[in-house]
Amino acid sequence: MKIADIKRMASSVIQQGHIENDYIEYKKSAVFKAKILKTACAYANNFMNKEIGLIFIGIEEIDVQQTGEKAYPVRPITGVEERMIETTENALKKLLSEIHPRINYHLIIDKIDERYYIILAVEPGNSGPYQTSDKAWKDKEIMLKPGRYIRLKRDTRLPNAREEFELLKKFANYTFSSGLNETATIDDLNYEYMKEYLIATHAKQDIRALSKLEMARSMGLISESEYGGYRAKNFAVLMFADKPQEFIPYARVEIIREVIGTEKMESKIFDGPVWIQARQVFQYFMDNIMSSYTIRDNGQIGHRIVYNWPQEMFAEMATNCILHKEYESSNYIGIYVYHDHISFINHNRPLPPVTIEDMNTKREFNNRVYLNPELKEMFFALDLIESYGSGIRRAKDAMDRNGSPKLIFEPLEDKGDYTMVTAYISKEFAAIQNIESKNIDETKEMTKEMTKEMTKEINLKMKLLIKENPAINANEIAKALNISPESVRYRIKAMKKTGEIQRKGSTKKGEWIITEMVTPQNTKL
Repeated sequence: MKIADIKRMASSVIQQGHIENDYIEYKKSAVFKAKILKTACAYANNFMNKEIGLIFIGIEEIDVQQTGEKAYPVRPITGVEERMIETTENALKKLLSEIHPRINYHLIIDKIDERYYIILAVEPGNSGPYQTSDKAWKDKEIMLKPGRYIRLKRDTRLPNAREEFELLKKFANYTFSSGLNETATIDDLNYEYMKEYLIATHAKQDIRALSKLEMARSMGLISESEYGGYRAKNFAVLMFADKPQEFIPYARVEIIREVIGTEKMESKIFDGPVWIQARQVFQYFMDNIMSSYTIRDNGQIGHRIVYNWPQEMFAEMATNCILHKEYESSNYIGIYVYHDHISFINHNRPLPPVTIEDMNTKREFNNRVYLNPELKEMFFALDLIESYGSGIRRAKDAMDRNGSPKLIFEPLEDKGDYTMVTAYISKEFAAIQNIESKNIDETKEMTKEMTKEMTKEINLKMKLLIKENPAINANEIAKALNISPESVRYRIKAMKKTGEIQRKGSTKKGEWIITEMVTPQNTKL
């Protein structure tokens, strides 16, 4: 950042009274050498992927008892005496020389409350990981244990084993998906899956007509071995091998489902290409798990539908598991379905700056870092994800619309290398289900069948409208069928995922293509 921009940013931080966080630290003076040194090291390592880290020298921090806020800057500031500015700068420069490799920082002098203060601004580096020296540990004025420090919220500390591993990968610019697989070659990639992917993503005809070798080269799936032949990259194996887990162990999804009325669980394994896994897992949910009731409220025209779990939530969470899995991990993705909740378990945690706490409190993650960047791009091209960092928002919105309890993301503490999302059943659905299970089992089956038939009928009417006008949009369909545009968009997305319809061209100027059409004689709009 430019010095003038840093200065404006720092002034705004003080004026607005920002509390300490993962990029702000206040120090009354430069005598707190150990704390300044480890915080500067942590800022350079930039574990939370911030643009810059600021240490304010000459500003004291206190806790505000009335509000409960911690590390709030005291005004007017303590400041640094003008005659001590140069001495303090030199002391800071000497202190920062105990970080290796050399970090990129700025010492900026500014004034507020008629007093001077020093801004130590540390910019993220590329030559790390950065660590403090043994000399600083032996220096009696510092006595800081040597290590690669990281900053989490307002806590500066040495990383645990998992965080250390992530830090090393960060500076090595390493992603497992980008590397070459140990054993897979071009022969292990399925040419038909490659062509199917290109068709689904509307690739140009000349690319779709290439030979397998030329196609793999153009898609960046392989690398020529120095010993001859062509090795396949890990993301290519995940996307286009018949059974990726034969080359990348545990590259699969298992749905473990409670057998109603027993203490047993049954398991269904999905182990094809990961994008096919995403589609099949969603279809399994639609066919075997999702259920609904059609409700007609007294005094209300029309009806509404309540689901045990909304389809969009399940699709987003299952796809997130596949997209964000650490494929080096020797654990499969587990989706556990019980009578009152579904748990999605991935055996890795989100990459910084996203935390599990954020997933509970935030809706969008515009700066999300992806473990598998190639999968991210290919899933986006396949419409399996709509926009980067927005899947959790859509899942939360779907639960809200269905009147379902909020999603719960765990564990909040830094315990265990896993992420679990729990989706509880709709309370309204469960209440109706409980009444029916006690009194009228037969009615329940009839209602569910009526709902399925109604869904089929509406979908068919939508296809007929699309067939008459391929350029029709969701609002026009909704008006013609007297249903909400939101409902139309849900159904379009579902039919796209099941392959019943496809989109050709851009969102605004493209057209729909019907790939599956069955028209009963008595169906009318």
